Amino acid sequence: MLWKRLIVISAEDCYGIMTKEIIALKIADDMTNKNKKGYERDPLFVAKAITLLCMARKNRDGCYVACNFMIPDAVMDEDAIEHIDITQCNLGDEGVPDWVFDVHTLIGKRAGKTDWQMNIDEQNALKPRQISLFDEGSWAPRYDYKHRHGLCTEKEYQASLEYRKGRKANPVKPIPDSEDSTNRKEIISEIMDVLYNNGFQTAADFIQCRYFPTEH
Repeated sequence: MLWKRLIVISAEDCYGIMTKEIIALKIADDMTNKNKKGYERDPLFVAKAITLLCMARKNRDGCYVACNFMIPDAVMDEDAIEHIDITQCNLGDEGVPDWVFDVHTLIGKRAGKTDWQMNIDEQNALKPRQISLFDEGSWAPRYDYKHRHGLCTEKEYQASLEYRKGRKANPVKPIPDSEDSTNRKEIISEIMDVLYNNGFQTAADFIQCRYFPTEH
């Protein structure tokens, strides 16, 4: 009952895609607390869900649409819906725009459109565009593979070679070690030395001996 209420709140009162986070926590709760009852159950996942809902930006758009546009009286009669004959549509002087016909269409293929061109054009056309980890990636692994196996034209491959100049296949910078992580590594190393000097080859050996002595 509690989880159902939290899921409804996530859809009814919260902005964005909060619902999937609450559902993921519900699945984790079911897995972790399976066959547990009462205070045996770990409250971590419920607590996390409630915390996320409290911190989430709030918005009632979902509730508004459900209450105003999805009620029985709002259902239109089929005869009241205007059906448009597509052959009579006016697409302007230019007709169907060129970008419709990419490499996946027969017209696009006949016009020489390529997989490479589609990838770059579609990325540049994203609106609103959210810059993320691989926007400046070179696409090198994909087109090196396609070139090796004859899956792209030479012209397409040369275009990819030009594009990759100054770019990396993996543009994500590694996270540098902080002073804290360096200290943790030193501590772990010291612990492993102690374990090894006491006859344990790995931390798993120590855990087996400490917590499951009859099986060691």
